[in-house]
Amino acid sequence: MTSQTVDDAATTAEDARRARYVEHVLALHDRMSLAGLAEHADPLYLARRPDGLTVLAVPQSRLPERYRLAIYGFRLAQYLRSRFASDRIAFARGLFAEPLGVGHGEEIHVIGMEESTGAILRYVSVIATTDTAPLPVTHPDRSPFPCEVAHGINLFDHVPLDEAVTGQEVWEIKRLMQRSSQRDTSPARRLRLSLELMLGFYTVLAGLSPRPKFLVGDGEEGLAVRRLARSLKEITVIEGTCPSLAEDDLLFPAYVERAVVKPFVARVPRGEELDGLVHWLGRALDATNPLAGFQELVGRVGGEIRRVRI
Repeated sequence: MTSQTVDDAATTAEDARRARYVEHVLALHDRMSLAGLAEHADPLYLARRPDGLTVLAVPQSRLPERYRLAIYGFRLAQYLRSRFASDRIAFARGLFAEPLGVGHGEEIHVIGMEESTGAILRYVSVIATTDTAPLPVTHPDRSPFPCEVAHGINLFDHVPLDEAVTGQEVWEIKRLMQRSSQRDTSPARRLRLSLELMLGFYTVLAGLSPRPKFLVGDGEEGLAVRRLARSLKEITVIEGTCPSLAEDDLLFPAYVERAVVKPFVARVPRGEELDGLVHWLGRALDATNPLAGFQELVGRVGGEIRRVRI
């Protein structure tokens, strides 16, 4: 047996062990339950529906550790399935949940879950700045958001502002994802779940202090950005960046596997505009035909995507 043959055999065995590890992680989180979360986490938002759907929003700072691990495990499992997380790094580090994020402050988890099983069906989070002082968003000492790190820019150097904005009035939206089995449910069920999550999301934003003025993030324009345009009137997409993460970062494949990933800045509705958005989301959910209610909502928002090239 040649040394090359030995090396090939060792590589094959390593690949097999890694594949089995990933299978075990996925199976673990397919069984994971968030049952009891509402009673243990003092949610910012809680809605229990007659059809067994529960939507809640919980700050990271109120999460018992076992629930945080379950949520971060769900995120890792979905990203491993979509190849946005590195199975090589997850295996090498023995990860069964995403590590705690660095470079951001408070995180709010908005979760659509099945009440009877505690299974997460749909999920999104927003994260705050790490800055303890309210620095202007263009200040050179402001802590960057994770999407700014990946794209190597200060987003607000490229988006004109007509008012003073501090980093504490900006949140980054992240990890918009659904359980893989949800893709097989009816379109009406998926739409209802999306509307429920949006209602919880914007209700939470309305209650934050200071009130958010902008959301930032990144994604594929045809997916994440256009979904946000259904409920946000003004979104500025920044083109011409070359996002990347270090190869030893768990999520570096997210900027390799996806098509063109663009950062964006979205103005958050305020006051009566935000109250109106929450009202029309509620009306869409109460409508006999939620699709018609959703289409009316999108028409009223009239979301516009603007572009800035750098």
